[in-house]
Amino acid sequence: MMKERENQIIPVEEDEISLLDLFVVLWKKKFLILGITLIAAVGSVVYALLQVNLYSASATVLPISKDQSSNLSQYSSLAQMAGITLPTTGQSSPVAKIQAILKSRTLAERIIQDLKLTGSLIKEPESIKPPRTLLGVTLDYFREEVFTVSVDEKTGIITVSALTEDPELSRDIANRAVILLESILNEKAMTVSKKNRLLLESQIAEQEAKVKSLQNDLTEYQKSTRILTPQGQVEQTMALYSSLIQQKISTEIELSRLESALSVDNPKIIALKTQLEAVNQQIDSLIQPSQTLNRPSLMDTPEAVIRYQNIMQELEIASKIYGGLLASLENLKLTEVEDTLFVEIIDSAIAPEEKSKPSRAIICIVGTMAGFFLSVLLAFILNAWKNVKVEFKNRLKPET
Repeated sequence: MMKERENQIIPVEEDEISLLDLFVVLWKKKFLILGITLIAAVGSVVYALLQVNLYSASATVLPISKDQSSNLSQYSSLAQMAGITLPTTGQSSPVAKIQAILKSRTLAERIIQDLKLTGSLIKEPESIKPPRTLLGVTLDYFREEVFTVSVDEKTGIITVSALTEDPELSRDIANRAVILLESILNEKAMTVSKKNRLLLESQIAEQEAKVKSLQNDLTEYQKSTRILTPQGQVEQTMALYSSLIQQKISTEIELSRLESALSVDNPKIIALKTQLEAVNQQIDSLIQPSQTLNRPSLMDTPEAVIRYQNIMQELEIASKIYGGLLASLENLKLTEVEDTLFVEIIDSAIAPEEKSKPSRAIICIVGTMAGFFLSVLLAFILNAWKNVKVEFKNRLKPET
């Protein structure tokens, strides 16, 4: 607001708010403030007294996973000799796995079913309307209000807590959760690695049977063809055959030379003919099927060697596959160590003797302070409203 004085315009300060003005407002509204504060205090006390005592019970567990560094070290030298590649340590945290199981819907359902909590946790089951079921509502309430899981990041210790009106029920829920955790870990021991191991073991059994069948075929074939080592036997047969041919040719030449000079009944000619006949018999025995185990006949050699090589090739392939499957099986067995999780129960839950909630003193203090601040705010609002009405009336009055 400005006014003119001696041809000068002097500003005039209007509404200055001071602590004294605030105090005056509060003093004028002291009964209102005291009344609202008193009502809030009484209401807080009544509300605190109406609250049901809740008891919390906790159990602590420590996840334990197998350390592969020590377990695999004893296999390192053997693995190198056998050509087995040892599995590396996984990066997934056992704490995270166990925490996920504890927070799972499966564990909550099993706790509710084992302790028969479906109808006891919900106070007004008749108020539940379709499509929701009593089990579904109980499960949600259990996971949100009753059951909690916390992890100490430094130590890895997992705390399982249950909060109910019954201290013994809280104890039973926490302990049941730990028991079911161990049970689920045992059930989940049938991991992907173990499933693969079962499948691999069946394949190994089939391949082993195939290898034994091929070995039996090879044995029967060796007995029927009298071929033990084709390459060496064929080389020996060919060398003997070549030697006999050379001996036959030289004998025929010598016999022809003597026949031109001597009579037919000469002992030398008779001896050479006898020798030539023996050489021919030996050559025939090499060409015709043999009845000895020392060598194959030249007539049977091509087909016999090819058949032998086919059997040996199939046996070699089957043996390599069998060996590879065995190596994979050893890898899977060692990998299963990594997938195995255990928990060590540090503290089992006990029935608490003192309530955990509610803190009635805090409820009363907070409620009283909230009433006080609300009354102060209301006093300022009423005072401001009064000032607005006065100013509005003053503006409506005619100027004189």
